[in-house]
Amino acid sequence: MAIEALYLQYLKRAIERTRGAQGRRLQGLLLAYPDLLVSRATLGRILGEEVLEGAIERADAAETWKFHVGTVADPMFDSIDILSRLGVDSTVIDVARLRGVERIVDLNEPLPADLRGRFDLVVDTGTCEHCFNVAQAFVNACEALAAGGILVHAAPLTRMNHGFWNFSPTLYPDFFGDNGFELQLLTGVEGTVKDGFRTFAVEAFRRFEAPADAALYVIARRNEVREIRWPVQRKYRGVIS
Repeated sequence: MAIEALYLQYLKRAIERTRGAQGRRLQGLLLAYPDLLVSRATLGRILGEEVLEGAIERADAAETWKFHVGTVADPMFDSIDILSRLGVDSTVIDVARLRGVERIVDLNEPLPADLRGRFDLVVDTGTCEHCFNVAQAFVNACEALAAGGILVHAAPLTRMNHGFWNFSPTLYPDFFGDNGFELQLLTGVEGTVKDGFRTFAVEAFRRFEAPADAALYVIARRNEVREIRWPVQRKYRGVIS
């Protein structure tokens, strides 16, 4: 899982909006630890140099860059430390303790009760598609949010064999509209970490052609905590009662 520059910009804006004028600290849930795949220069432009002053650099930066992009690039900063500097105290969940900071949680199963309705921010850089029980995994991400909390979510649109699943854009307005959420962003994304990512418009309900190896970036706010219900797809509403 990883955060690239475009996702980071959306994430930073979501954090700032949620923290508000008082700049309160947020409780964040990370669906797996996300590697921060942003160059040192770009990080400075997005976050400000003051955020990076004294930030923790990862000892495994070279091998992690090589794993993701095939070459050794800049230093890599610790994502939890950077989020803390942005005002977010992070809890990381995963099915394996890969970096030693994770709480073991299987998103194929219902979310543990003590994690429900607790968080101001849920960060999913691309985890749900790797869970076979994908609907439960997505519901878990949403149910972790308190009222007013923000989900910043990435999912594959046309990435064959990246995970078990690709996501259609209709999922988001159909699900969020039925479950007390406000959809704030739904955009297609194409590109690479090395060359940068670009957005493109997606159709929420009609069929459309999408570029190969594209993803979706989504931001939604949980305005009201209510029992989650399974939506009927928009094109069948009024046909199925």
